Amino acid sequence: MRFITYTILFSIFFYSCQDNCDYYSTYIKYNPIYSNMDELRDSVKFTVNREINNPGKLNYKDGYLFISETKKGIHIIDNRNLNNPINIGFINLPGNNDIATKNDFLYADSYMDLVIFDISKIDSVKEVNRVKEAFKNYYLNQGLYSEENGILVGYDEEVVEEYIENHNCGFIWD
Repeated sequence: MRFITYTILFSIFFYSCQDNCDYYSTYIKYNPIYSNMDELRDSVKFTVNREINNPGKLNYKDGYLFISETKKGIHIIDNRNLNNPINIGFINLPGNNDIATKNDFLYADSYMDLVIFDISKIDSVKEVNRVKEAFKNYYLNQGLYSEENGILVGYDEEVVEEYIENHNCGFIWD
């Protein structure tokens, strides 16, 4: 019995007298990047073709492929000759994820807006209408938009090294 008592007392004494250790903790912090919706709306344009890097949704209409590049825009490919597809152009459309076509119109999201393009002349696609803030509730509910900061467009990665003092180096509570 005495052995058990001494063992318990020694254990309590041993754990209460642990050394403190200082060390560095390194982690990655993601800082949000916000943009103004008016700036994003002004950046929409039909440009020359470019390489497809991060394809998303695909839509086929009258021999043409419309391929959404996630968060960047829409590629237009002439696929009427299956042996020789031709990359016609790219619609720069920030925040684009989803696309659909009906008649001579291409419908696409651009963050909070629904944008409608006239695709009747495929080599000169142009924006014909925009329903501003059509998806605003989604962005508000997800915490991706605020009147104060604007729309969340990405994150900037930062490596942080932090000095921690007097950390308990015991093996139980470490």
